[in-house]
Amino acid sequence: MPIPARRLLAGLAAAAATATAVLSAGTAAASAPGPMTEAQARQVGSDAYVYGIPLLEFLRQRATQTSVTVPNGLSDAPVNQFGNQRNLASAGHQVFVAPNNDTLYSMAHLDLSRGPLVMHVPKVAGHRYYVMEFIDPYTNDFHYIGTRTTGDGAHDFVIAGPHFHGKLPSGLRVIRTSYDRIWICGRTLVHGPSDLAATHKIQDGYKLVPLKAFERIGLRYKAPRPARVVTTHTEASVPTGLKFFDALGTAMAHNQPPARDAAILRELRTVGIGPGLHPSSEHLPPQVIAGLKAAAANGPAKVYSIRTGLVLASAPKHNGWYVARPDIGNFGTDYGLRAVVSVYGIAANIPAEALYPVGSFDNTGQLLDGSHKYVIHIPSSELPPVHAYWSFTAYNQNLYLVANPINRYAISQFTPGVKHNKDGSLDIYVQSTAPQGHKANWLPSPSSGQFEVILRMYWPKASVVNGTYHYPSITRVG
Repeated sequence: MPIPARRLLAGLAAAAATATAVLSAGTAAASAPGPMTEAQARQVGSDAYVYGIPLLEFLRQRATQTSVTVPNGLSDAPVNQFGNQRNLASAGHQVFVAPNNDTLYSMAHLDLSRGPLVMHVPKVAGHRYYVMEFIDPYTNDFHYIGTRTTGDGAHDFVIAGPHFHGKLPSGLRVIRTSYDRIWICGRTLVHGPSDLAATHKIQDGYKLVPLKAFERIGLRYKAPRPARVVTTHTEASVPTGLKFFDALGTAMAHNQPPARDAAILRELRTVGIGPGLHPSSEHLPPQVIAGLKAAAANGPAKVYSIRTGLVLASAPKHNGWYVARPDIGNFGTDYGLRAVVSVYGIAANIPAEALYPVGSFDNTGQLLDGSHKYVIHIPSSELPPVHAYWSFTAYNQNLYLVANPINRYAISQFTPGVKHNKDGSLDIYVQSTAPQGHKANWLPSPSSGQFEVILRMYWPKASVVNGTYHYPSITRVG
């Protein structure tokens, strides 16, 4: 669970330095002459935690969601099948940290070692926005299907893993992957509860069919019914202590790190961490073992400190909003950002598909707090520029939706009844109690404690992607 936001201001100087130099200290320590000290091992272990947490979070998500034997209504499903979320997230129904209240998720965890799969997407009427995000085990986005990239029409694609060298059928678009294990994270826009049935019909059109079965019977294929029906998933966890690094070694052996990671892998090997390596059985010196145990114990705080530094670097430039760097979703060697996203918002899209700025500070530079009232004023010329949609969602200090008497969790361009001012501008009232005379524009916040507001912009326009969009301030009014 995320560290409470009340700790955001602790250790700011150290956090900001960490965000800009995540790995340099560990590399220097590893190359120092003489036996490695406990402090040096701890630094390399810290780098290993930051490097490895995305891969282990990917596998944790995979293990959890594929622990059922049939698809359920929470987006869980067996390997190579789609699981569709059927209800919008609410305060009492939240599958993920920081869930959105605008789309229904459709998830599929693939194993392509068994052969290629054919993926079908149906025709989507009314230019309704949807996206299928393809994610590799290191949480990079490597391919997209959806409104922005492939349009509204029905399509069939064949997805082939790195070890398949057979013949593929003509007439299908080919998606090649570098890994056998990948994750498809789909989102389909919903225009409120009354639109759920229409959205379900679209979700039902998302299909995955083994290539051999597709060649025999096409889209009529249905997955075999299991002998035992399990619809409630088993929650997996990321190992702790030395077991974290042991699990990382196994995970890297099964999911080969990219070639660009050669430098960090050389560093990690100095403490017995790497593909197929398990520090608990590598006969490492006692001081190295002690350093690695300390690094694993401090790993979550390390990732949190990087997040703090990123927020502090961005907020002054964007009226209190944290705006992710351009390499989000396609991280390269930006291991710090990759770690933060894997823990606090796994499956984040690349900026061209979506951005999720996080509002943490008000116009006075103070953290948002439920004991106060706020207004987000957006001039008509500065409404979020998107091709698809935008929304503002409030989350409590643990990044979950806020229970409220009107069951409203977001305000978007599609929210019924929202009133614009005469000049076309928009005021959103963010507070724990209904604003007198402005209930139509009320975004409920917690009654106490710090909180955040996330602005989602799907298929953003150029000013968002290139960083020139002017974000609205969150003004404290009470």
